[in-house]
Formats: sequence, structure tokens, C-alpha cells
Amino acid sequence: MWDVLLLAGLLVSWAPALTGLAWHEWLGLAFGAALLIHTLLHWQWIAAVTRRFFARVSWASRLNYLLGAALFVSFTLIIFSGVMESRVVLAAFGLRLSNTEFWRGLHHTAADLTLWLAALHIAVHWNWIVNGCKRLLKTPACASVNTSPAAPAPVRISTHE
Repeated sequence: MWDVLLLAGLLVSWAPALTGLAWHEWLGLAFGAALLIHTLLHWQWIAAVTRRFFARVSWASRLNYLLGAALFVSFTLIIFSGVMESRVVLAAFGLRLSNTEFWRGLHHTAADLTLWLAALHIAVHWNWIVNGCKRLLKTPACASVNTSPAAPAPVRISTHE
């Protein structure tokens, strides 16, 4: 569920023409916080794969790890450069930076790179996404009846003799 919220936040913040500059900048900061939380939620996996990266780990795990690291770096670049070129968030704190043209170029380049990396990340995890959606949409026919083959048949009590 967290991943879906992260993706939705990314898509909304990706279009400043839809949200306006102020919302774009504040959503970007919120997205940075969400990225930090996402990283912390997956920290055990990150630490485990980091420890075993060159030892016994599957190529799929290595690819996933490298893709995640590239996404983390590119998202960090987006957020940092976005703050550095900010016209709304920095102004709220009474700050203004110079050389925003450099930061704007870095921001757009990192955003383009991240878009491709995010698409690749989704493609790599597509089966997991589809299966997760199926599990969320699946509802049991009757939750109170045990229909497992090992379950005993229900006992009928009849009042007729």
C-alpha cells in the first residue's frame, strides 16, 4: 500500500502545471519524507543484500539492489536540486539562492532519469504488482464457512424421527 501512495505522490508532483509551483515544491518535500520512510521500511533487506552483494545472492537481487540504489540517488538529486532552485519553500524560510539555472537543469535531468528508472522498477516488479492487486481485490465467498477439504462435514440435527 505504501508503494502505491509513493507512486501516486510521484505522479502528482511530477506535473507542476497541474498543481502549481507552491504545491509542487511542498509535495516534493513530502515526497522526500516518504522516500526516507520507504528506505527505512526496507532497511533490513538493503542491509542484508549489501552484506552479501558479492557473495551468494541472485542476479535478480543484485539488479533490484542496483536499481533501487540508482532510484534513491536520482530521487535525492531531484529533491536536493528542487530545494536549491525553490522559489516558494525557501522563501517561506526567508531564503533565496543564486545560480538557480544550474539547479533547474540538474532538477530536470534527474527527473527525466528517474522517470526511466521508475518505469524499469515497475517493469521488474510487474508480476509482484499484479499478484498484490489480485490479493487486494479477492474477496472470500463466505468467510464464516470452512471449505477446506480436511474439514468435517457439518452435522445436521433433525427433529423428525
